[in-house]
This record gives sequence, structure tokens and C-alpha cells, in this order.
Amino acid sequence: MEPCTTDEDQAAAKRAFDFIVGWFLDPLVHGDYPQIMKDIVGERLPKFTTRESNLVKGSLDFLGLNYYVTQYATDAPPSIPSLPSALTDPGVTLGYYDTNGVPIGVQAPSFVYYPPGFRDILSYIRTKYNNPRTYITENGVADFGNLTMPDALRDNGRIQCHCSHLACLKCAIEDGSDVAGYFAWSAMDNYEFGNGYTVRFGMNWVNFTNPADRRQKDSGNWFSQFIAK
Repeated sequence: MEPCTTDEDQAAAKRAFDFIVGWFLDPLVHGDYPQIMKDIVGERLPKFTTRESNLVKGSLDFLGLNYYVTQYATDAPPSIPSLPSALTDPGVTLGYYDTNGVPIGVQAPSFVYYPPGFRDILSYIRTKYNNPRTYITENGVADFGNLTMPDALRDNGRIQCHCSHLACLKCAIEDGSDVAGYFAWSAMDNYEFGNGYTVRFGMNWVNFTNPADRRQKDSGNWFSQFIAK
């Protein structure tokens, strides 16, 4: 999350991170929920006993991180919803990928991606969570699923996406982040949980009506050469 414009947005971006990521990481590293969650949620938030806190604190063997996009965060007006939830408690509006019509990053067919955000989140995790051993379990970009096969094979945009993110990952490692692996999403086109067959994330083209029919895309050729060096 990136703050949109104001100091209030800066605080909102941090709250959003604490509610989305810190909710899970803080207990595993520090033994309790983020303080901002306890302050806002109050009695609705379960409390760790001392024994539970000691059990979970430091129990993280490694962190698996999926990174695709960075969103702008804006401070939301205070309200008292009839059914408060993890979506309303932070008081943050997310889902914006541009400000004043300027995209935060590179416009791709499926979303706007922002490689510097990759380095930013790794830096934040390094400093706040004692630099856990981290594996990048997913990173990539999708093309539309209805492209012709020749157009789908010429996926230079995917090469650009991975190359720029790997460059920022290299910077993060040089900063000191303990990153032990990078897994591109994905090796081949597949059925996506939220999008079905309408998008293609793969470095290899798959004929969805005959899955045995597969062709390597330009990105697959580039990536195989990259990891062989």
C-alpha cells in the first residue's frame, strides 16, 4: 500500500498493512496482534493468553510472499457500520491504482503493476519482522485469455514485468532482505481461482480445450535462459 496524498493517508496505508498482513505476521514474530488492531477492534478481537503468545512467537520457519500489485490507500471518513468487519475496521479505502489519472506503475492487460513496491514491502518486512527467511511464492502478470495463439506467444510485456521485478528484488537482497527463492506465476496457463480461463499468467501457452497442446511463450524462453546463467 502507498499513501495517496495526505499525512492521514500515510497513516491509513500503515493501518491497511497491519490489518491485512500484520494480522498474521505480528503474532508469529512478536506474539500478539498489531497494536492498532487492538486499539480499533477492541473486545471483538480475541486475546492471546501468555501461553498462546509464547507458542506462536518466533514459530515462523519462513515467510511465503505473493506480490502482484501496490494500491493507493486513502483515509476513510469515520463511520459506525451496522456489521463491523475486517473490511470496515481499518478506516481505509483501497483499490486505487492511479492518482489524478496517473497510474502508479505499468498498465498491463489485467492490472497495474509497480515493481518498486516489491522492494518496499521486502524492506518493511525486513525492518519490522526481524528479516525472516522469505520465499517469493508468486509474482507475475496476466494477458487476456482470448488472444490468438501467435499473439499470446509474443508476451514481451510479461518479460518486462518479471525483469523489472527481479531487478527490484536484487536491490532488496542487496539491502539485506533474506530472500531465498523466487517462483514466477506461472509455468503455464491455468484455471485461475478468481478469473477462470479469462486470463493467462503462464510462460507456456496451453490449449484449454486440449491441455496436451502446449507451446513455450517468449517469456518462457527468456526465463529459462535467465535462470540458467
